[in-house]
Amino acid sequence: MSSKIQNLLKQAAEQAESSTVEASSVTSATRIFSAETEVGNVFRRLKRKIFHIEKWNSESGLSKFALFDENGSAQMEKIAAVGDFIRITLPGSGKDDWVKIVEIYDTSDEIVLTVQPSLDPTDKEDKSATSHFFTNDSTNNFCLQKTGIKLNFYVVGLGEKSNTEDTSGVVETVRNFATANIGHLLGIQKAQWQTFCENFIEVEE
Repeated sequence: MSSKIQNLLKQAAEQAESSTVEASSVTSATRIFSAETEVGNVFRRLKRKIFHIEKWNSESGLSKFALFDENGSAQMEKIAAVGDFIRITLPGSGKDDWVKIVEIYDTSDEIVLTVQPSLDPTDKEDKSATSHFFTNDSTNNFCLQKTGIKLNFYVVGLGEKSNTEDTSGVVETVRNFATANIGHLLGIQKAQWQTFCENFIEVEE
């Protein structure tokens, strides 16, 4: 039977093959252990970490993450759940980006936390605009997987398209296009997520 993560990787590959622009992205890291019991212990520990968004900041390099509830209140100690929002601060991007947790897949071997570009829950005036450089058709999937003596971590982006319409003006439109496209071209986002993946599963240099 295909796993959830295998299906996500397949979708990303199909989107990459069928599009003339970069419509998907996959970043990953792997650790190999000496025994399955050791993998299981680390998997259970990292499972707790994936739901504590504030802990991501020690893994992310330059980007910063913060969890908010549906009312726009910061939740530093809360365990992430479907319906919560994550504020992402990318260095030099000019503004914060927001995503909403739309799905959590949790089994004994796989964890997938899926987020989607969303409104800014702290904005009391505009509750309609997508506050992210990608449109809300895209998703990012944070995937933790144990298989045999291997532990894998993936960040899988699907349906990635720059948000140049649902913006507050020309400045934000230009900013979103530059962050989504130039970031891809220069490998900035890829490098950020690669650092995140390796740090998250504690890959030793």
